[in-house]
Amino acid sequence: MIVNVLGDLSVMALASEGNGASKSFMDSLPDPMKLQIPVVVFVIVLLILLFVFLKSMLFRPLTKVMDDREAAIRAGGATKSEAAAQIEAGQAEYNARLRELRAKAFDHRKALSIAVAAEKRSLLDTARQTSTAQRTKALEELKNEQKAAEAELRAQVEALSESMVQHLLKQA
Repeated sequence: MIVNVLGDLSVMALASEGNGASKSFMDSLPDPMKLQIPVVVFVIVLLILLFVFLKSMLFRPLTKVMDDREAAIRAGGATKSEAAAQIEAGQAEYNARLRELRAKAFDHRKALSIAVAAEKRSLLDTARQTSTAQRTKALEELKNEQKAAEAELRAQVEALSESMVQHLLKQA
C-alpha cells in the first residue's frame, strides 16, 4: 500500500514536470489548513450516523441491561431487608421463648430443691426417731444385762464366800 502511494506520488510529480509549469509538487497537494466544506459536512454526517447507530445498537441495550441490573439490586435490597426483618423477629421470638423456658426451668429447679429439702428433713427425722428408739432399746438391754450380770456376780460371790468360809472352817 505504501508502495502504491509512493508510486502515485511519483507519477504526479512526473506529470507536473511534464506540464512545464513552474508549480512544484508541494503546490499541487491540497492545503491542510484550508477549510473544505464538503469534507466537513461529510464528517459531520458520518459522526451523526455513527452516534445514531451506536445509540440504537449499543447504548439502548446497555442502558436497558444497567436498568435491569439496578432494579434487580433494588429488589435484592428489599428482599435482604425483608429477610433481615424476619431474622430479627425470629431472634426476638427465640429470645422471648428462651427467657420463658429459663424461668420455667428455674421454677422447676426451685420446686425440686424444696421437695428434696423436705424429703431430706423427713428422712433425717425418720432416721433420728429410729436411732433414738434403737438407742433406748440398747440402753434397756444393757441395763437388763447389767442387772443380770450383777445378779450372777452376786450369786458367784456368795458361792465363793460360802466356799471360802467352808474352806477356812475346815482349816481352823
